[in-house]
Amino acid sequence: MNARAWTLFGALLALSACERPDALDRPLDARGPFALGHHVAYVVASPPRVALLQPATRSVRFVDLNARPQQVFAEPEGRGLLVLAEDDDAWWIPADASGVGQPRRFTLDGQYGAAAFGPDARRVVLSHLPGASRGVIANPNQVALLDLEAGTGVERSLRSFGSQPNAVMVGPARALAGAERQLAWVMAERYLAVVDLAAPEAREVVVHLTLAEDPRPVTPTQVTFGEVEGAATYFVRAEGSDDVFALTFPDAAPADAVPVPYLNQLPAGPSPADVVALDVADGPRVFTAGGGVVSVIDPVTGQQIAVPVDHLATRLLPFRAPRADGEGEGWSALVWAPGGSAVVFADLDLLAQRRGRALTPLVLPAPLTELTPLPGRRAAVGRDGRSRVVLLDFAARTATPLEAGGVLGPLRVDPSGDRVYVTVQSNTDFQRHDLASIDVDTATASTARLPAAPSALLLVPGAARLVVDHGTIWGRVSLAPLTDLEDDRVMHHEGILLTGAFDR
Repeated sequence: MNARAWTLFGALLALSACERPDALDRPLDARGPFALGHHVAYVVASPPRVALLQPATRSVRFVDLNARPQQVFAEPEGRGLLVLAEDDDAWWIPADASGVGQPRRFTLDGQYGAAAFGPDARRVVLSHLPGASRGVIANPNQVALLDLEAGTGVERSLRSFGSQPNAVMVGPARALAGAERQLAWVMAERYLAVVDLAAPEAREVVVHLTLAEDPRPVTPTQVTFGEVEGAATYFVRAEGSDDVFALTFPDAAPADAVPVPYLNQLPAGPSPADVVALDVADGPRVFTAGGGVVSVIDPVTGQQIAVPVDHLATRLLPFRAPRADGEGEGWSALVWAPGGSAVVFADLDLLAQRRGRALTPLVLPAPLTELTPLPGRRAAVGRDGRSRVVLLDFAARTATPLEAGGVLGPLRVDPSGDRVYVTVQSNTDFQRHDLASIDVDTATASTARLPAAPSALLLVPGAARLVVDHGTIWGRVSLAPLTDLEDDRVMHHEGILLTGAFDR
């Protein structure tokens, strides 16, 4: 233990031997870690604060809160952290390569349990979780529309038809119906509510997916965004319907009013379970998966091409990969059902023309419990049970199993698609834990010993680092580069949640 560590240890002993406030005896109760683009964030309950570790600079920034945190949401692209506190305040803490930005505080009345960010991280919608306990009398249709950039927020109640929001999706900001808008889609039983986040005070527009006399329980569950002939189009998948609903906005509306969408139905095949909208070689197309079929839908003509995949298919995992015809990169997808032993690689650019010849199936001897595409490759990585990593190469039509000498943690894929990272607990020495870096091209691994059991493995792409959290209340982490691993290149640090101290 070095001099700095002894100093910290001595300070802690001194605190324990003298009179001190009760607050110092409470556990830190840290939530996280949460992986951001350039930081790893922890949210501490007592004292209420956020600690943001920047692996590239090995520095820690603290942001103090006014009350204990209740809910924490990392922005999906890693651009910041949203914290909802016990006093109903919301805190937005932006972070990027330059460091931690100025926090913004929003004073709210409602207690929320879900957050839906826009793709630009400028705006977010807070809503209630279905079935959550909210006190003596509460309104589950209350939402908060926050502008994270401007620091403003509006709380309001949405009109309800005996239901409440099940989920919210926020689309991109763009010119639409004669004004710059950002639409949020609030999904509830049998209907959608459309909200314009650029005009948060404007009354929402309610869209019914069935006629009033139709008894079918058609419930929207997924919304995806596309562009058709230069016009923004939103595609909605709903339980209880074999169609995909396409909503467009051909009519102009005032900037302070929500535009009214036109609804069209596109045939999607029986019980679609997933939907994506992509601009492929032939133009905009909508793809659905359900049962043993992948459907290609032309949103202009409504033509549907159903391509059998001969296996249960409930998920579409789209990514960019080399096309089979050698014409550069195009859109591809893994077609899969979680827990299934069959994975189908689909050339989405070629699927409508080549049908089954655009599909490459691989059937494994055991079901996969995890599956991730490898960007830029006709490949994927999966996990087969507790101790085997499987590299799937669809160009070579092979599936290479890599046996681990212990229990695997979750897989993390390098953004380049060249490497896969995982932690391993030894089968023979339960106190031994290693971090492994798997080279996809050679199917070989380099490893480094960890000083303690890992609690979480995080990939921080902006910092080109792996962060292993060891789950201690004072904050113990290991930092590793995104390359071949060697023991002396992995840095181990202590005490980041207490003082921000780093000790090797």
